[in-house]
Amino acid sequence: MKKAGFTIIEVVTVFLLILGVTFLILPKKLESTKQARFICKWSKTYIELQYMFSVIYTQKDSKIQEKIETIKPYLRITSEVKIPYKQHYMNGNEVSSTDTYYFNKFYFTNLKDIIGLKLINPNCKNKEVCSIMVLDINGIESPNKWGYDIFGINVLKNGIEPLGKDLDDDSLKRDCSKHGFGLSCSYYYLIGGKFD
Repeated sequence: MKKAGFTIIEVVTVFLLILGVTFLILPKKLESTKQARFICKWSKTYIELQYMFSVIYTQKDSKIQEKIETIKPYLRITSEVKIPYKQHYMNGNEVSSTDTYYFNKFYFTNLKDIIGLKLINPNCKNKEVCSIMVLDINGIESPNKWGYDIFGINVLKNGIEPLGKDLDDDSLKRDCSKHGFGLSCSYYYLIGGKFD
């Protein structure tokens, strides 16, 4: 007479299959959740930056250098980053000292985010880039990569805009892929672009 039910080998086999599939899916799901959290934090940070700069730009007569100094208290900068901190592009290459997006100094905020400010053109006119600001919304924690936890804005004479705002959709998608630099992800994610 045959017993109804499953043998121990069948139960263990099904359990191991389920466990194997879980281990294949779970890391990708966790990474996606982490990236979604970074994008949400970037979106919130960008809205706060827009407001902050709108307040700062009411000081019409001040020069851009003075405005950059005015920014620091609004950002709640607590100290300069003294420990080794290296940024990487989305494709994995390190940001080199000859790159436009290389910063000599970084600062911690009270939330442990990292901010870099770089003056590009002290005599900028209306829509010209005066300076660049970079924000690592994950602080010193890895991955420290553009498009993952590092985002940037162009500071203009009368406002700000995220890096990549001047690019078309195809260029944004290419730059926000694992083969791109990730610089324009600052804008791409704000308009609903998806990460790979």
